[in-house]
Amino acid sequence: MQEHENQPIAETNMTTQETVNEQAEVVSQDLDDALARLQAMEQALEEQKNLYLRTLADFQNYRRRQQEEMERQRALLLEALMEELLPILDNFERALQAAEATRELEPLLEGVKMTERQVKALLARYDIHPIEAVGKPFDPNLHEAIQRIETDEYEDGTVVDEVERGYRIGERVLRPSRVIVAKRPEPPSQAKGIDIEI
Repeated sequence: MQEHENQPIAETNMTTQETVNEQAEVVSQDLDDALARLQAMEQALEEQKNLYLRTLADFQNYRRRQQEEMERQRALLLEALMEELLPILDNFERALQAAEATRELEPLLEGVKMTERQVKALLARYDIHPIEAVGKPFDPNLHEAIQRIETDEYEDGTVVDEVERGYRIGERVLRPSRVIVAKRPEPPSQAKGIDIEI
């Protein structure tokens, strides 16, 4: 009888052992899958890190190239401007030499006027124009008031004189006009008779 009784226990032990082995295989497979996923994630992370570093290096190179290009453009612009200014300077020097040689003011005056016309034409080519100030209402966006004077000739807040001309480049103010602004004189106070008792 014991043989029959031991047989189900042995079968149960075998079944339990098979179940444990199957579960161990499943756990082992899950562990292998998890390790494979972890390795894939580590590889993806490394690829992302490398991509980030390459992108950062590319951006830094781009920024450096942009700065170099801006410097090159600035140098070319300055060179072009100087090429246009030098003939004006030459004419100014010739006017001074002619005035010294003849000791007359007429050649100097004519040379200075010609130089002024050349400078104004050069400024106009670069869309630089003077700001109209005298007789206009004071505008803090265009003018810098350096003095206020009392006058009856102009309305209060009107520009009466320009000490230094202002300029615009396009619509932007390059330099504001330095101006003198009118201020209405205060009416004389009418003192009423004050009785002072002593």
